[in-house]
Amino acid sequence: MALDREGLRRALRTAYPWIGDEAFGPRTVDAGECDRCRKQPRLVPTCGPVGWRALCRECALEVGTDAWCDGHLADGREILGAIEELGGDWATVVLLWWIATGEVRHERLSEMPTTELPAGVAAHLPAGTTSVPQSEEGDRRE
Repeated sequence: MALDREGLRRALRTAYPWIGDEAFGPRTVDAGECDRCRKQPRLVPTCGPVGWRALCRECALEVGTDAWCDGHLADGREILGAIEELGGDWATVVLLWWIATGEVRHERLSEMPTTELPAGVAAHLPAGTTSVPQSEEGDRRE
């Protein structure tokens, strides 16, 4: 089965509404690894006196509001609260979004950690990419 990019984007937006957030997420940063740890996908754009342009969830939570300039502290606090609520599969979801948009080659699917995805998302991936889907509902946390 070929990768259905359009269907995958639609399914990801449905199962993970936070993808549509204008302040953080895979749409707000360039595809790639965290500028701080170089291990997890970027999730949060920063503007603070720190030298990083974009951080993963764990690094953003660790750095805290120091990742934002004084003028954007309120935005930073709001983003930190939102990303704290994300499910443990956030990194897989980010990578899937970048694959669905063509920012990352679909061959990277083989590097993706095995995780349970909502059936609606897994249906748009080539067979054998993920483990058994958990549900139609998915992780609806925003």
